[in-house]
Amino acid sequence: SPFLRLILTEGRCVYVRDAVKDLLKQAQEELDMAAYLLPGKYFKGACFHSQQAVEKAVKAMLLNKGWELEKTHSLERLIAIGEQHNVQIDLSDEDVVYIDNIYRSRYPAEAGLLPLGEPSETDAQRAVGLATRILKDAGK
Repeated sequence: SPFLRLILTEGRCVYVRDAVKDLLKQAQEELDMAAYLLPGKYFKGACFHSQQAVEKAVKAMLLNKGWELEKTHSLERLIAIGEQHNVQIDLSDEDVVYIDNIYRSRYPAEAGLLPLGEPSETDAQRAVGLATRILKDAGK
């Protein structure tokens, strides 16, 4: 079927019963993993899961305002979309760049972008703190 082929080739989700609720649940799980990894000194993992929590929480806020889900990991892009949908994300420009660099640093060609080399405990604490704040805002 052309309909099913489109779903398979483009990875489009046609229907999700409660996408906002599901994304918020996933965001909370990501934040829980980040918080769990932090005391074990798994700072890169804590940063990555924090980034994922922020991304999913912001996507939930956008979906709640009628945004049509798009495949992106860029927080900068999501915030620009948020402005179009009257969604305020409480992050400074510096925080946005910081979170976006966490995701990009997952790839070997761009390793070391956070901020210069492996993340420190301070970096991980910052990421977890940002994710905590954004997830709290998303749950309002």
